[in-house]
Amino acid sequence: MSSIKKKLEEVKNTVSNPEEATKVMAIIMEIVEEMEDKVNGVEKRQLALEEKTAEIYEMLSDMEEELVSAMNEEFEAECPYCGETIPFKVPEGEDDEFECPKCHNTIELEMMLGDDDCDCGHCHGHCDDCDDCDDEDEDEDEDEE
Repeated sequence: MSSIKKKLEEVKNTVSNPEEATKVMAIIMEIVEEMEDKVNGVEKRQLALEEKTAEIYEMLSDMEEELVSAMNEEFEAECPYCGETIPFKVPEGEDDEFECPKCHNTIELEMMLGDDDCDCGHCHGHCDDCDDCDDEDEDEDEDEE
C-alpha cells in the first residue's frame, strides 16, 4: 500500500462519524485530483520546453555550421593603407595578418573586419604617413602618464 493510501486510511480511521469521514475523504480526493491535474500540466509544459530547446539547439548548430563555412569563403574589403579593394580569406589558426597585393603593407585581420570608421578623418594608426595619427599617439602617451 502506498504512503498516500496509508495516510488516507489513517484520516478515515481518525474521523469517528462515518458520514464525516466520507465527506473528508471526498474533499481530500478533490485536492489530490487538482494536484494531479497541475502536475500533468507542468509535465506537458516541460515537454514543450524540451522540444523548443531541442529546436533552438538545432538552429544554433546550423548557424554555427554556416558561420564556419562562411569563414572559409573569400571576402572583399578595402585596404586600410591604400584603399585598394582586395579579396581575402579569414586565415585558419593563429595567423591573423596578411599583405596587401598593391601597397605590400601588412594588414591585420582586425583592421579588415573591425569597424574603425568613425568619420573623424583619421586612420587610427593604420598608416605611418598620417600626421594626425602621430599627434593622437602622442596624446595617448601623455594620457597614460
